[in-house]
Amino acid sequence: MVKITSDTIFLQLFHDNIDDDKVLLKLLSAAKLKDLLIIFELCKNILVGNVPISTKTKNQLRNFEFDLIRLSKKSKQISQKVNILKKNSKLFRTLIEIGGNFIL
Repeated sequence: MVKITSDTIFLQLFHDNIDDDKVLLKLLSAAKLKDLLIIFELCKNILVGNVPISTKTKNQLRNFEFDLIRLSKKSKQISQKVNILKKNSKLFRTLIEIGGNFIL
Protein backbone atom coordinates (compact mmCIF):
# COMPACT_ATOMS: atom_id res chain seq x y z
CA MET A 1 0.00 0.00 0.00
CA VAL A 2 1.30 3.44 -0.93
CA LYS A 3 1.06 6.17 1.68
CA ILE A 4 -0.16 9.44 0.20
CA THR A 5 0.49 12.49 2.29
CA SER A 6 -1.64 15.60 2.31
CA ASP A 7 0.96 17.68 0.48
CA THR A 8 0.92 15.42 -2.58
CA ILE A 9 -2.88 15.44 -2.54
CA PHE A 10 -2.84 19.24 -2.57
CA LEU A 11 -0.22 19.23 -5.33
CA GLN A 12 -2.51 16.94 -7.34
CA LEU A 13 -5.44 19.33 -6.73
CA PHE A 14 -3.31 22.29 -7.83
CA HIS A 15 -2.15 20.40 -10.91
CA ASP A 16 -5.69 19.34 -11.87
CA ASN A 17 -6.98 22.93 -11.63
CA ILE A 18 -4.00 24.71 -13.15
CA ASP A 19 -6.09 26.61 -15.71
CA ASP A 20 -8.68 28.00 -13.27
CA ASP A 21 -7.39 31.02 -11.33
CA LYS A 22 -10.32 31.18 -8.93
CA VAL A 23 -9.96 27.56 -7.86
CA LEU A 24 -6.18 27.94 -7.46
CA LEU A 25 -6.61 30.98 -5.22
CA LYS A 26 -9.26 29.21 -3.11
CA LEU A 27 -7.02 26.16 -2.72
CA LEU A 28 -4.07 28.39 -1.86
CA SER A 29 -6.11 30.23 0.77
CA ALA A 30 -7.38 26.97 2.28
CA ALA A 31 -4.01 25.22 2.32
CA LYS A 32 -2.09 24.78 5.54
CA LEU A 33 1.66 24.89 6.02
CA LYS A 34 2.13 21.14 5.67
CA ASP A 35 0.23 21.25 2.36
CA LEU A 36 2.43 24.03 0.96
CA LEU A 37 5.77 22.69 2.14
CA ILE A 38 6.12 20.66 -1.04
CA ILE A 39 6.01 23.87 -3.13
CA PHE A 40 8.57 25.61 -0.90
CA GLU A 41 10.92 22.62 -0.96
CA LEU A 42 10.56 22.51 -4.74
CA CYS A 43 11.70 26.15 -4.92
CA LYS A 44 14.78 25.31 -2.86
CA ASN A 45 15.61 22.31 -5.03
CA ILE A 46 15.18 24.34 -8.22
CA LEU A 47 17.65 26.94 -6.95
CA VAL A 48 20.16 24.28 -5.89
CA GLY A 49 19.81 22.46 -9.20
CA ASN A 50 18.42 19.16 -7.95
CA VAL A 51 15.34 19.34 -10.20
CA PRO A 52 15.86 18.80 -13.94
CA ILE A 53 14.01 21.52 -15.83
CA SER A 54 14.07 22.57 -19.45
CA THR A 55 15.81 25.68 -20.76
CA LYS A 56 12.45 27.26 -21.59
CA THR A 57 11.29 26.81 -18.00
CA LYS A 58 14.59 28.17 -16.66
CA ASN A 59 14.12 31.30 -18.75
CA GLN A 60 10.59 31.72 -17.40
CA LEU A 61 11.84 31.38 -13.83
CA ARG A 62 14.64 33.93 -14.28
CA ASN A 63 12.01 36.68 -14.09
CA PHE A 64 11.01 35.39 -10.64
CA GLU A 65 14.45 34.66 -9.23
CA PHE A 66 14.09 36.84 -6.13
CA ASP A 67 10.62 35.44 -5.40
CA LEU A 68 12.01 31.90 -5.65
CA ILE A 69 14.70 32.82 -3.15
CA ARG A 70 12.10 34.29 -0.77
CA LEU A 71 9.89 31.21 -1.10
CA SER A 72 12.78 28.87 -0.33
CA LYS A 73 13.89 30.70 2.84
CA LYS A 74 12.75 29.15 6.08
CA SER A 75 12.83 32.49 7.89
CA LYS A 76 9.89 33.93 5.93
CA GLN A 77 6.42 33.66 7.39
CA ILE A 78 3.89 31.43 5.69
CA SER A 79 1.55 34.37 5.06
CA GLN A 80 4.31 36.24 3.22
CA LYS A 81 5.01 33.20 1.07
CA VAL A 82 1.32 32.73 0.26
CA ASN A 83 1.07 36.40 -0.72
CA ILE A 84 4.01 35.97 -3.09
CA LEU A 85 2.26 33.02 -4.74
CA LYS A 86 -1.04 34.93 -4.94
CA LYS A 87 0.61 37.96 -6.58
CA ASN A 88 2.59 35.92 -9.12
CA SER A 89 0.12 33.48 -10.60
CA LYS A 90 2.47 32.75 -13.51
CA LEU A 91 5.22 31.72 -11.09
CA PHE A 92 2.76 29.58 -9.14
CA ARG A 93 1.56 27.84 -12.31
CA THR A 94 5.12 27.19 -13.44
CA LEU A 95 5.97 25.67 -10.05
CA ILE A 96 2.88 23.48 -10.19
CA GLU A 97 3.82 22.25 -13.66
CA ILE A 98 7.37 21.44 -12.52
CA GLY A 99 6.10 19.74 -9.39
CA GLY A 100 3.51 17.78 -11.32
CA ASN A 101 6.07 16.53 -13.81
CA PHE A 102 8.73 15.81 -11.18
CA ILE A 103 6.77 14.51 -8.17
CA LEU A 104 3.46 13.17 -9.45
